Parts: sequence; structure tokens; C-alpha cells
Amino acid sequence: MVDNLPPLKQITAGFDHTLFLSADGRAFACGWSGDGQTGVGHYGNVHCPKPVANLGEVQSLYTCADNSFALAASGEIYAWGNNEYGQLGVASTSPQLHTAARVNLSALDGCVVSVAPGGAFTTFLTDVGSVYYCGYGLGPEMSHVVKPASLSILRRLWNSSDGKIRALVASLHYAVATVDGTNWMLWGRFPGKRLVPSIHSYSPPHKASEQAFCVFTQVLFLCSFLYPEVLKWHAVRL
Repeated sequence: MVDNLPPLKQITAGFDHTLFLSADGRAFACGWSGDGQTGVGHYGNVHCPKPVANLGEVQSLYTCADNSFALAASGEIYAWGNNEYGQLGVASTSPQLHTAARVNLSALDGCVVSVAPGGAFTTFLTDVGSVYYCGYGLGPEMSHVVKPASLSILRRLWNSSDGKIRALVASLHYAVATVDGTNWMLWGRFPGKRLVPSIHSYSPPHKASEQAFCVFTQVLFLCSFLYPEVLKWHAVRL
């Protein structure tokens, strides 16, 4: 039982660590921190939730695997944890960070409204519906991108009036985006396929809320392992 925390509004977990966001915007973390993913200022285990270092007021927390991100009340994004592939998008080239550092957002169109981290990559969604990425595995050249770069190809491929991405989620090896809750694009690594820069689309029978969108992507991921013949992908090379 965790009894040393204030009232919470968000809890999110990675492979071996957990992040907590209090109702008044303070971030806490506990768990294994071999890559610095707890952000408490050292690489040792954190048995009880401790404040994340170098952060002010936070709106949202994001994590996947062994990296962590915070959307600050100021609109800035901070990151810490595994940075082996440049997936944190920060100025430091260190493969691990145990203290939050500011993400380089200078090239982004609009303000970041959500972060969808994967394993070796991170994706960012802005308020104008643009998607950016850093790390390894999602871009057209399969290279390490340490400064967030645009994935404008996503908007061009939608058969939509504005092509504005409205929701974005990611898992360890893939990311999913939607413009309307009905049509979806998936790209990254899938069972039986190496990590290639291709995009896939799938249309469920009914419109879905953003919460259902997140659940739906996890169902797709499981089905792709258990029943690969059920999913018929249409791929478009970047």
C-alpha cells in the first residue's frame, strides 16, 4: 500500500517503474531505475514513490518501457530514462538520464498536446494535428533521429478534409494514429515483419472515443500475434 502520496489524478507504468501525478501537478516515481527512468536523480532502485527531480508543475505523464515524459504546465516537454537511440529528444547524448531534461521542440509546428513513447522511439502530437518523432525505427530513413522530426506523410495519406491527426498512441514497437475515430494508421514493427517504414490502415465498423481508440490498438496488437490471418493490412511505403 502506498501511503506517502498526496491525492492523485494520474498513474502510468513502464516495464519496471511507475509514475504518479498528484492533483496539484507534482510528479512522483518508484521502481527499478537502471536507466534513470524514475527521474529521481540516481540509477538505484526506488522502493517508495519519490519526487521526480527538475520538474515544476506537470499536466500529464507518459511512459513506455524504460523512458518517461512529462507535459509541463508551461507547455514544455521534459524527458528522462533510456536515451540509447535518442528517443528522449533532448540535447544530451548520454544513453541514460536520471534527471528530467527539456525536449527540443524548436522545429515543431504548434504546441505538443500529447506524447506517445515506444521502446526505441517517441512520437509527439501537436495541437494543429501534426506528428513528430525521434529515436529509431519510425522515420523514412531508418536512422537515429535525436531532434524531433516531422512525419508529415501521415497527414498527406489521409482521405480527409484536413488530415489533422486527433489521437496518437504507441506500444513498444509500433504507433497508431487516427483523424476521426473510424480510420486508423499503424506503422512500425509487426509480428513476422522487420521494422520497416510503412503505414497500414484499418477501419473498425463504428466510430470510437479516444479511450476506446487506445483499447482498440491493444486488441489489434494481441490479434496480430494470435490471429494474424484476421487482420488484412494495406501498406503504403513512405
